[in-house]
Amino acid sequence: MTDTAPARTRLVPGSTGHLDPAFLADRAAIQDVVAAYSLYYDSGDFEALGDLFTEQATFTFTPQPEGFPPAVTTRKHIVAAMAALYRHNTGVRGAHQRHLTANTLVTRLDATTAEARSLLSVSFAFDDGRNEPGRSGSYVDLLEKEGERWRIASRHLWLRELPQIPGS
Repeated sequence: MTDTAPARTRLVPGSTGHLDPAFLADRAAIQDVVAAYSLYYDSGDFEALGDLFTEQATFTFTPQPEGFPPAVTTRKHIVAAMAALYRHNTGVRGAHQRHLTANTLVTRLDATTAEARSLLSVSFAFDDGRNEPGRSGSYVDLLEKEGERWRIASRHLWLRELPQIPGS
């Protein structure tokens, strides 16, 4: 977005007045970050996964998953926690998680901050060929633009109820 572009706040699905090239590029980049998280986690690429977060990012959960902290703060700790969960699932359970993140909607966007909401479904692919459903929920991501790059500054995973979208 250029410095002369108007500040963007809550976006209304279906409206077209804000669909300038800069907005479309930012929205595509934000959707790429949301999709990349699942692909990097599921493939075990934690260096790339960590690069999706700001240094001081937070990852919180409602409710707290059993055996997992209710919140993790900083990129370093988020990567360590997610890598430990990955190792537990692959090593102890013999299962590989498959995250399907869908219906990503950018609900707020300005020059340096954004909010995106997505639905999540997780399944487990076992070493013996079985598949089983896992968790479902909703991500609420707050993102910050650092230079030309969007990163997750805060990710909240809602594992039961879906959070209300402000203004809807």
